[in-house]
Amino acid sequence: MKIIHMNKLGAVMEMKFRALFSKNFISMPIFALGFALVMKWVYGSIMSKEGISDELRVFVMSYSAIMNVTMSGIYSVSALMAEEKEKHTLRVLMTSSVNGLEFCLGSMIPVILVMISVNIMLVPLVGVSMSAAGWGAYIGVTVLSCVTSAMIGMIFGIFAKNQMSAGTITMPALLILMMIPMFSAFNQTLEKVSEVLFTGVLMQTISNVAGGTGQLVSIKSILVMIVEIVLAVGCFLMFYRKNGYDHD
Repeated sequence: MKIIHMNKLGAVMEMKFRALFSKNFISMPIFALGFALVMKWVYGSIMSKEGISDELRVFVMSYSAIMNVTMSGIYSVSALMAEEKEKHTLRVLMTSSVNGLEFCLGSMIPVILVMISVNIMLVPLVGVSMSAAGWGAYIGVTVLSCVTSAMIGMIFGIFAKNQMSAGTITMPALLILMMIPMFSAFNQTLEKVSEVLFTGVLMQTISNVAGGTGQLVSIKSILVMIVEIVLAVGCFLMFYRKNGYDHD
């Protein structure tokens, strides 16, 4: 098992934080927050007398949280790696004393921290109230969702040759993970598929914790997310052993 050197991990994380807060990538979490503000304003304008209902607040928060987790996680992680391939810094980094595990964790942790922060900010921004238990369930599911999304991003990052190809190859996954939960209420088949997607579990958890009734998050939902993380890690390791990070 490879040893993690905290100074090297910290150096990779610092590099990734600087890249993440560039104009190319910071727009993803900002878009999620902006979407929440715009939708809240639109619904508030339409229902000016009654004000935006709790159901609509949950709707806006769910969509915004899913957008944040998928776009900031899958796209940003893969595109950050692709950017390093374009600048020819990845090969230099991987031939240095930084090992694969340090690079993998250093690439994911900054994005995961940003995603979690944005999802937490969405709660007061949209105006959804939660109990202490609700907060715990929401943050727990958010963390698992962000880890899954970042791992999927790492998988796509292996095959992305540049930032443009990163956007192209991640688009189908983004659409599937966003659209199925969003339209699950209108179709039974989509609803069942949504139950086994981490984005669907996140959306259902938000509905549960905002409602404050019933089970906040089921054991089945937690197991679904753990299985998806294990599968994502397994796929990543398989592709990494075959191709490495610098796949041509």
